[in-house]
Amino acid sequence: MEKQLLNLLGNAFKHVLGGILHALRAVALAFIIVAILAAAATEGVGFALTKQFPPSGPTHLAAAALAIAFGYAAAITVAIEEILRTMIKAFEYVVQEAEKLGKEAIEEAEKFGRAAVTDAGRLGRTVAGDAGALGHTVVTDASALGRTVTGAVSGVVGGIAHEGRALEQGVASHLPGHHGGSSTTASNAPTLPSGN
Repeated sequence: MEKQLLNLLGNAFKHVLGGILHALRAVALAFIIVAILAAAATEGVGFALTKQFPPSGPTHLAAAALAIAFGYAAAITVAIEEILRTMIKAFEYVVQEAEKLGKEAIEEAEKFGRAAVTDAGRLGRTVAGDAGALGHTVVTDASALGRTVTGAVSGVVGGIAHEGRALEQGVASHLPGHHGGSSTTASNAPTLPSGN
């Protein structure tokens, strides 16, 4: 963009410089033509009034003064006209180039906007996919953790229940009247004499 702007300024400067050179040529040409015509007219009027050829010194002096004055006036008029014409052309050129740059900038902005929308869509799909994968991983890990905790709790409860039964049997075996087996009870029982 900066390169195009510098190119625009460079071309506008070339137009202005070309216009100034054209104006200088036009000013010089207008000065010379009008000075010659004013001098010739003054000499002609001097000859017509005095009927003297060549006209006298004061006529030449008046012709030179009028030639310079009219030539200068014509040159200034042409210079102003040429400068204004050059400025108008330069402004027209700058406006045309600015319109071109504006159109190019709008096209670039549209391309950038389309690319941004496309990239945002891709990013959104990627984020959604990553979030889904992360959610699936979290659910899977939570399920595995739940099974592990459930297994551990079941093992602890089962171990406690087993130990509780073992303790109950151990305590019960030490209680009076409770014996572990029927053979022990029969052998330890007192024998009664037969009733005669």
